[in-house]
Amino acid sequence: MYTKFPLILCLMLHWSSSVAQTVYVSADKFSLMREGHTLKIPVYANADLYETNLSFDKAIVVIHGTNRNADDYFVNMQTAANQVPNLSTNTLIVAPQFLTESDVEQNDLDDEHLYWTSGGWKAGSNSRNEDANPRPVRIPSYAVLDSLLMHLVRLFPNIEMITLTGHSAGGQVVQRMAATSPLAESLCTDFGVSIRFVVANPSSYVYMDGQRRRPGTLDDFSLPNTSCGSYNEWKYGLEDLYTYPELSGVDSIRARFKRRQVTYLLGEQDNNPDASSLDESCPANLQGDHRLERGIIYYHYLQHYYGSTITDNHSISLVPNVGHSNFAMYNSSQGLAALFNQTGQACGSLVTTEDSSEPLGVKVFPNPAQNQLYLSGIDRWNQPVSAKLFDLFGRQIWTGKVSAREPIDIRALSTGLYLLLIEVAGTELREKIVIK
Repeated sequence: MYTKFPLILCLMLHWSSSVAQTVYVSADKFSLMREGHTLKIPVYANADLYETNLSFDKAIVVIHGTNRNADDYFVNMQTAANQVPNLSTNTLIVAPQFLTESDVEQNDLDDEHLYWTSGGWKAGSNSRNEDANPRPVRIPSYAVLDSLLMHLVRLFPNIEMITLTGHSAGGQVVQRMAATSPLAESLCTDFGVSIRFVVANPSSYVYMDGQRRRPGTLDDFSLPNTSCGSYNEWKYGLEDLYTYPELSGVDSIRARFKRRQVTYLLGEQDNNPDASSLDESCPANLQGDHRLERGIIYYHYLQHYYGSTITDNHSISLVPNVGHSNFAMYNSSQGLAALFNQTGQACGSLVTTEDSSEPLGVKVFPNPAQNQLYLSGIDRWNQPVSAKLFDLFGRQIWTGKVSAREPIDIRALSTGLYLLLIEVAGTELREKIVIK
C-alpha cells in the first residue's frame, strides 16, 4: 500500500485542482469489516497501512475538496512536509478518498467500494445503496474516518499526535468532525494520542445555536429574521441531526467542541462572493458573503457563544496573498506552522464528566473492555434499567435490561468505539466504550 510520487508529478498535480470530476482513484484501500462484509474506500499514504510501523510519531490525515482529488492533496501535503527538516521521515501522511456513484461506475470499481452523494460525504451522511450499485451496509462518512484513525493508532503504535485537516469541502468535514466525533477523548485517554484539527477555507460551519451575525456586522449576533427555515438544520446548525451527530446529542456536541484544539486557516484572497464552488444556499449565505468573511464571522461567533476562553483551544490564522488553493494554503508559512509547529493537547484537558454516566452514580467498567461490561450503581434505582449499545455507524447492535449482577456480553463484537445508552428514571445516560 506504499505510494510514492516523483517531484515532476507533484508539480503537475498542484495545478489540477479545478477538475470537475475525479480522475484518479487510488489502487490502495482502507478496508472495514461490517456484518461479515468487506467495505473499502481508496486511500493514498506514504507507508503500508496494513504493516505495523514504529518509525512514525506523527500522522497527518488530509481530506480532499469537492473534486475528490485525494491524489493532489496527498502530494501537496508531502510537499509541505518536505519543507520542514527531518519531518517527512517521521510523519505518516494519509489522504482518504470519498467516492460518488459516478466515480464507482466510471472507474469500474467492485461492489466493496463505498460511495456517497456529492454533498453527503461532506455532511457525514450514510453511504449510498442504489439499485444500480447495491451495498449491504450504509456507513456515515465521519464514522469511516473514525475507523481509519483507530486503525492508524493500532498499526503505528509510536504515533503521539494526529492532525486531521481539510481544505474547502474537506475543511467542512474537519470542522464538523471536531464538533461531533467522540474519538478525541478515547484516543487520548486510552492510547495517549492527541488529535488536532486544522480547518482551511470551508464554505460553511456548524453553529452551536440559532444565532447568526446581524447583517452588515462581523461580531454582533442574534436570532435572524429570515425566511430560510432550514438555516439551523444540520449541517449548518444542530437541528434535525443526521445519524452520526445524533448519537452524541446536542449537549455533548456543544461541550466537546469547546475542548477541541482547532485552527482556522483562512486565505485573505478567498473573498469572491461569486466563486463557482462557494455554497450559496440560504443557510450558508446567512453565515457571510464569502469564505473569508464566513470564517472571520464564525471565529467571532465562537467567542460570543463560549466566551473569550474559547481562544485557549480555538485559533485563527490569516494567510496573505492566497485565495482558494490547498497547495498555497498548506505550503504558506502560516499553513506550515499550523500543521507542523504545534504540540498536541494534554489529555487532561479533554477529560470531562459532561458526557459520562458517572455523575448520576452509574459506572461502566472495564473500559476499554474485551469480554464483558459491568455496571455499578444500577441497583439503587430500584426499577428495571434499559440499555442500548450502538456502533459508530448509528446501528443498534444490542438492547436489554441491565443490573449490577448481569454483565453485558461483548465477546462477539469487533474492536472499536461504541456508545452505550442507559435509560433510567426518565433520563438517558451516554457512555463511550472502547472494545479492544
